[in-house]
Amino acid sequence: MINKIYFTFLLIFSLSLLGDPYAPLNFPSYNPFTLKFIHFDNRTLGNYRETNHLSVSVENSSYAVKEIINNDQLTLDGEIAKASINYFRKLSDNLTLNVSLPIYSFSKGFLDNPIEQWHDLFGLSDGSRVDLPKNQLNFEVLSGSNKVKINDSDIGIGDIQISTKLNFYSKNRSDLYFITSLEIPTGNKKKYFGNDEFDGLIALNLKNNLRDNLVINSVFGVSIIDQNHNFIFRERNTSYFSKVLLSWKPQYFLSRQAINPLIYKINFEIFEPKIKSDFKALGDEYYLFGLGATFEFAKDKYFNFGFSEDLKVNSSADFSFVFGFEIKI
Repeated sequence: MINKIYFTFLLIFSLSLLGDPYAPLNFPSYNPFTLKFIHFDNRTLGNYRETNHLSVSVENSSYAVKEIINNDQLTLDGEIAKASINYFRKLSDNLTLNVSLPIYSFSKGFLDNPIEQWHDLFGLSDGSRVDLPKNQLNFEVLSGSNKVKINDSDIGIGDIQISTKLNFYSKNRSDLYFITSLEIPTGNKKKYFGNDEFDGLIALNLKNNLRDNLVINSVFGVSIIDQNHNFIFRERNTSYFSKVLLSWKPQYFLSRQAINPLIYKINFEIFEPKIKSDFKALGDEYYLFGLGATFEFAKDKYFNFGFSEDLKVNSSADFSFVFGFEIKI
């Protein structure tokens, strides 16, 4: 059912107008037990030309992890889909406001076989997939007599994120931005869609327009979490992240100028975990590589798509893909 809803989004927004085709793609960087915390949204980095701007995007992540440490066991097997409704408003020449409403879904999914074929094609490791059944939903932590288990499909609203982006320095086609985000506790804590706390983050973003067809965004920031330890996980007060995000539209092929409808997007992102845990899938740094593109299917009309891999296999989603449209309002 949820997949049918997503393809309805594609139909509705198939003739949309994109505000900034060079804006970086946003790939999932959470797992089932950390999506309730605040995460940096790459969409805040776009310089939207329209005063009012609305976007709808969909992310789908597949997890296949099984870890055993002493008598403790972690199983992450299933898929998480996230549909985001994002509103952008230009408050002044240098200040932008972004509001994002996420909708999450836990499900058995359908990606296990395609991912294994993808791994075979490029000689990548299947990690724990070889030890887990196909197309099941089981997010579970066992620690002594304590247990957390998610094995029922569910859908619900997550925490609303409000962000501002201030351009406070510009020189020679380079801009430096100060970004703040606050997450409002609107998600259901029992369903792991929220944590009933106000979380925030601050970040610096250096945007370099090296040429008209090449943009590089460098980001360094810190997430600030209101600690609320439960009986299994200990949360960090802060966690750091850094990103290098490239958007490039080739203009030549074999030294000849060519018509190219694609803007290629490359993401390399590193995250400090938000949870203190001996489980590698929860307590290790994340190394995320994303590759995608923005396709111009008509004049000033674009479609975003892409996929990402966790380079450490066990830190975040083993595989994810994104797609979406944007419109002016």
